Amino acid sequence: MAFANIIVMNAKDSTMTTVAQTDANGKFVISGIPYGKSYLSIEYFGYGTYTTAPFTLSQNNPVYKIQRIRLDQKSTLLDGIEIKAEIEMLESNLDKMVFNVESSITAEGATAIEVLEEIPSVDVDLDGNVTLRGSENVTILVDGKPTNLTLDQIPANLIQSIEVITNPSARLEPDGESGILNVVLKKRKERGFNGMISARGSMELFRNKPKIGSYSGTINLNYSYNKINLFLNYDLRGHNHFNGGSTDRRSWFGEDTTRLLQENYGKFGGYNHNLRTGIDWFINPKNTISFTFSYNNNKNSSFSELGVEDDSVKMEEFLPYEKYFQYSEGIGKRNNYSGTINYKKTFETKGMELTADIFYTHNNRNNTDTTFQDFSFPIQHLDITQKSVTLDKNTNASAQVDFITPVGRKGRIETGYKLSFRSVGEDYRFYEGNDSLPITLDDSRSNNFVFSEWINAAYIIYSTSFWDKLKIQGGLRGEIANTTSDLKSSGEVHKRNYYNLFPSAHIRYDITKEHSLQLSYSRRVSRPSIWQLNPFVNVSDRQNYRCGNPDLLPEFVNALELGYFMAIKKSSLSATVYYRQRTNIISRYTEILQDTLDGEEHTYTLTTYQNLKNSQNFGIELVYGQQLWKFWRISLSGSFYRLIVNSDDMIDDYLARDWTWRVRLNQTFNLPKDWQLQLNFRYRAPSITTGSMGWGSGGVGQGKQSGNYSLDFAVKKSFLNKSLVVSLNCRNLVNSYKNKIETYSYRNNYGYHAYSIRERGRLNISLSISYKINNYKKRMEKTMGGDSEEIEFEE
Repeated sequence: MAFANIIVMNAKDSTMTTVAQTDANGKFVISGIPYGKSYLSIEYFGYGTYTTAPFTLSQNNPVYKIQRIRLDQKSTLLDGIEIKAEIEMLESNLDKMVFNVESSITAEGATAIEVLEEIPSVDVDLDGNVTLRGSENVTILVDGKPTNLTLDQIPANLIQSIEVITNPSARLEPDGESGILNVVLKKRKERGFNGMISARGSMELFRNKPKIGSYSGTINLNYSYNKINLFLNYDLRGHNHFNGGSTDRRSWFGEDTTRLLQENYGKFGGYNHNLRTGIDWFINPKNTISFTFSYNNNKNSSFSELGVEDDSVKMEEFLPYEKYFQYSEGIGKRNNYSGTINYKKTFETKGMELTADIFYTHNNRNNTDTTFQDFSFPIQHLDITQKSVTLDKNTNASAQVDFITPVGRKGRIETGYKLSFRSVGEDYRFYEGNDSLPITLDDSRSNNFVFSEWINAAYIIYSTSFWDKLKIQGGLRGEIANTTSDLKSSGEVHKRNYYNLFPSAHIRYDITKEHSLQLSYSRRVSRPSIWQLNPFVNVSDRQNYRCGNPDLLPEFVNALELGYFMAIKKSSLSATVYYRQRTNIISRYTEILQDTLDGEEHTYTLTTYQNLKNSQNFGIELVYGQQLWKFWRISLSGSFYRLIVNSDDMIDDYLARDWTWRVRLNQTFNLPKDWQLQLNFRYRAPSITTGSMGWGSGGVGQGKQSGNYSLDFAVKKSFLNKSLVVSLNCRNLVNSYKNKIETYSYRNNYGYHAYSIRERGRLNISLSISYKINNYKKRMEKTMGGDSEEIEFEE
């Protein structure tokens, strides 16, 4: 049958991948189809639309042939036969784990940071810091690119999936000691006009009082016609977060002992606008160019109260040194915009492909914080007013080209080059006054710091297979990095140039179609951030100082993994044993110090960063999925690992060795009448904080943190032929999410021991509503029969 339309569709989300037509003899070949699961939709005037069964293309199975298809012109309409493609929430591939966000009910109306809480191997603490396999040193990308946005600014309904890549190939950047979390955003390609509108509101319980939580509204629009695909996403999101905590710290300096008591309460809120738009132009079957632009505008405000009591201890008697109550208010603004240009070309030679990308993003942030300290003791102490103004400017840019070519019968070579630039600037101005002096700029406590980095990188990867069971891939990436740290307020400049090689290797053996083994290795790096390098001492908290270390070296890791994968009917199992060796470990480090303040001795902590000598981390990770009944599916995951840190006696042995574990259970119930229920349970055992990098200059130093658990519940109901969806989501159902931290340090005859409790808003209840525009069922509208045409296509 000549000139029939053949549409290749992605089986996960039914988006259009490419379009072709049969020739005069009714035959054709399609190339450039992405790896993964797809299906064909075949249309011809006067005949019904025929949809094939899903098929899978991969590096080892790049060609798929369709048997003869018969279309009967006198077919009978079969009304109401719906084709469903159920997407697994969690897919354990051999090179990465993929979490499909659309399959999670608890992700309705949430943000990226809340979605990460559901993923095995990933943990999120009370401050939104993300850890992968117990390490905070993880690289987070959006569509494979760095981002200046925080994860709580990315709405979940704009996310297609999140990829967890613990041992990346040489093609990907080596940053991130524990691996990469890649947030893949949606970009739909259905024919014609379609979209979705959604809204969400929530409340949360904090200290047994209900509080207004977050609210949002989202519009996703897509239009596709012939060779053009257009999309537009807009999201307005408001949020309110509540937090509280307390600290009890004792410090020793010889025979002198002091005790510090702190109790705080705070609120952080604001709103942000997210706009993302783009166009795909399918120039011809072998050339495609895409443009994407995004803009984010964020405004926030904060308020906190802090009660402080600092005492001297003599013969177990507490003698007051100073007491004060601190009020703080903050206002912040942020603007971020980014753009990407992507070009893709395929060739007549099967498997040959060229891609090129240009990426740019820029972020401006302006924060103003005002603090008032009201002293009740000593009485003669003047009340203090402090103000800080922070201006940040961050820029990321890159240009990259990649080329793939087949070699021999089953091999292929991948090569590429990338030039990237990063610039981070922070201008911090500190003002102070008291009851007798006006607020004036204090140059000695102000700071202007600029960090810049250029990286030239090139890589080569060779892969092949033997006997259709053994697959081998080896790669090497080389990087030349040039960095400059400039503390302009003091004229202190640090430059560092270094060259490094990052090898990677993957070996996979398919025992049968259902059972596979894989062995992989990679060398990775963690480069210090601007906050970890900035030597400026931040004294805005008179009890806890913070500063960076300009002499920090990059941290390197050698990672080895052995994995077993099984998929039999309704069951799946992923079991991975891993080992990581780290050198020059970048770790937070806190020590107690004494100085003179207001003419008297003052005790405070200084938190900075140090390179510890090395560490070893090994463990096992299991992910099991099972369809118990047609309506009930479970996913159970857990990890158990050992950490040993060698710090050359900088850290106490008690804080340098750790056994810990984590477990998650997800249950999904598909009930009649389009009802769905989901239950998520998470538990994290106690663990040490030694070897943690932290985000920014905050966080705690060496110590131990308590275990915690949480339970989430969600229910979803569909209406109007699944066009309208209503979801109720309850997070932290049992009000259990609280963090207890113990930190201490002993050096000769001085040290400290501190206990801290931290909590954020507990029970959170949200209601989400979404409506799909031009939602339709995919139907097999006619029976098959008549003459046949043979169709063949390639990856």
